[in-house]
Amino acid sequence: MWDLDQTILGVILAVVSVIVLVLFALFYHFRYRRRKQLHYKDTVKKKFFKKSLSMKEILSYFSNNWDLSGKLVEDVYTDRYEHADEAYIFNIEESHKLSSFSKIRLTVEDRKYIRFRASWRESIPYSIDIRAKKSNIEWYLLGIEIPVMSKVYRIFTQYPNIWKKIFKDNIIVDRFLDIHKDIVFIFIREEYVELLVLNERVAIDLISTVLLVEKAIRSPNLETKAIRVEKLRCYNCGDFIDPTEEYCDKCNSPRPICIVCHSDLRIAEKKEIVTLPCCGVYAHRSHLKIWLKIKSQCPNCQADISDW
Repeated sequence: MWDLDQTILGVILAVVSVIVLVLFALFYHFRYRRRKQLHYKDTVKKKFFKKSLSMKEILSYFSNNWDLSGKLVEDVYTDRYEHADEAYIFNIEESHKLSSFSKIRLTVEDRKYIRFRASWRESIPYSIDIRAKKSNIEWYLLGIEIPVMSKVYRIFTQYPNIWKKIFKDNIIVDRFLDIHKDIVFIFIREEYVELLVLNERVAIDLISTVLLVEKAIRSPNLETKAIRVEKLRCYNCGDFIDPTEEYCDKCNSPRPICIVCHSDLRIAEKKEIVTLPCCGVYAHRSHLKIWLKIKSQCPNCQADISDW
């Protein structure tokens, strides 16, 4: 009987010992994993800290490149990102390297984004939105395909033919490709430019690229293909019309008017008067540009003139 009790007791002690050893093993195992996770998190934090942005450093970087001096803005408005650390406003003089802009606002958001927003001194006629392809943000405009660039960007514009011409410039395309990894979006609008990037070096490079784009947009080669006229021709018989006369001397038809504003074309306006190659009607150049911003068809014959 005693021997049996000793045997049972020995078995129980052995089982308890095994359970204790297993518990100790599990304890040390999870403790080791926890330390490893904490170490990993600390490492990530350190890496993030190294990558975090400082407005002071950014201002110094911008100043070294462009000699900018601005003022701190306390009330910071952002339309997408929740937290903006600091913002500065810069008023740009016409003699400055960045004279294409009249005002610049520089913002640091979440210590990892630089938002650059600048007002054009003179508005441009064609807008475009360029987003990193890795972004999951959808947009209401139809996308366009630009060879090579479409591999890393999603591009949206209402003027596809114009922008396809601009992106035929290999220098502009190469610049966009070189820095695509650190870009969130680029908005080039009629009245302003807005950029969101991950570091100051890319911000500087991208602003320089945008200024190249602006130069291409304002190039005479990209102007509408309407032709300046020295004399007006009658729409009916094709004979020249004296700009001071209301009717054609040959067929008595009314003199041509601006097809957009329907006002008379004066002799003093001859530098401003253009004719459209599609159907030969006349218009004021400035009025035609405004028309093309709204509609891509000829105001007279409805031909597609989006690439003019």
